[in-house]
Amino acid sequence: MTIKPTDLISTSAVTEALAAIGAIADPVAREKAARDLQDALTKAIAEPMTQAKAVRQQAVLELRQTLTLAKISEKTGLSIPRVDQLAKGK
Repeated sequence: MTIKPTDLISTSAVTEALAAIGAIADPVAREKAARDLQDALTKAIAEPMTQAKAVRQQAVLELRQTLTLAKISEKTGLSIPRVDQLAKGK
């Protein structure tokens, strides 16, 4: 399953916000508005990112019951150290 970022968030809303921010004449106000947008985007994605990380860890732990790190690496296309990190919740 391949998911594009545009399937998850309204890129048009972000693009409109960025255009509005870019039009702010005062550079201090423009920086503040851009920072606020960045903070809002970070907060909006934080919980789903945590949940996705947990799903990945569980999948790797499930694979780890019957496969070596090398085999999991081969099947997933991830490096062996990354598979190990995921298994450890990192």
